[in-house]
Amino acid sequence: MNDHSGPAPAPNKRVLRTMHRLSLFCALTGLAVLIGGFVVLSTSVFDEMNASANLVIPGEFAVMSDGEFVRSLLPVAGAAGIIHLAGVIAGFVGRRYAEERAELGRCALGVGANAFFLACACIIPVVGLVPDPRALVPLLVVCGGAVLSMCVSLFERFFSSAGAKSVGVGVAGLLMMGGAMLVGLFVVLKDFTTTEEPFLPGLTVIIVCLYVGVPVGIAQLTGLIKGIRARRNADSESERALATWGIVLNVPLCWCVLFLPLVVLAAIS
Repeated sequence: MNDHSGPAPAPNKRVLRTMHRLSLFCALTGLAVLIGGFVVLSTSVFDEMNASANLVIPGEFAVMSDGEFVRSLLPVAGAAGIIHLAGVIAGFVGRRYAEERAELGRCALGVGANAFFLACACIIPVVGLVPDPRALVPLLVVCGGAVLSMCVSLFERFFSSAGAKSVGVGVAGLLMMGGAMLVGLFVVLKDFTTTEEPFLPGLTVIIVCLYVGVPVGIAQLTGLIKGIRARRNADSESERALATWGIVLNVPLCWCVLFLPLVVLAAIS
């Protein structure tokens, strides 16, 4: 009767380690596929522009139509989306076997990162259909907030303290800024290839800073306040360490994101 006690949880721990590592690997691999797809597509576009003896200057005529641009993005977005979907599933499988709080945190990170980049992979093909790129930025903010809310709800045991919530806000802010810049790169490429008067890359950066930076900065300011309060009220070393991580993640991006739009506007005025 007692033979099954003791080493029984070992296989579950092995599954847990495999799943959360697979989830994080999928997050990095899917992101690499999106960045690599952008590099390959931009290289092919500029090679086509240089195919003739005279360089084709952007603005004289479009290299491809909107439909062709969307079709060129679908393989990259589809491959990255499948990888990130696999990462979300791996994170959920790992959640079933997670017992300690740190294990839940790793699974939450994998699920959250993969879910957000899965949303980015779905948004990127829409770049070729939307005339105004500013319409995509609020969608990114909504996706980031939805992913954070989902993770807080599903991994409630990990996010039970203010310090953990501060960490979650910090990671979500980093993901949103990274996703917005990634989508912004595809917007710049779309403007170079499909329109007669493309946006300047600097203008796209300003749009990203203004429309994503301010709400993300406000959210991270809230996360910073939560982290400071959690550190003051921490009743254990683990809670204090968690709150410290929340402060570290929120402080730099909080101020950079809030003041970067003013710096960019001042630089071009």
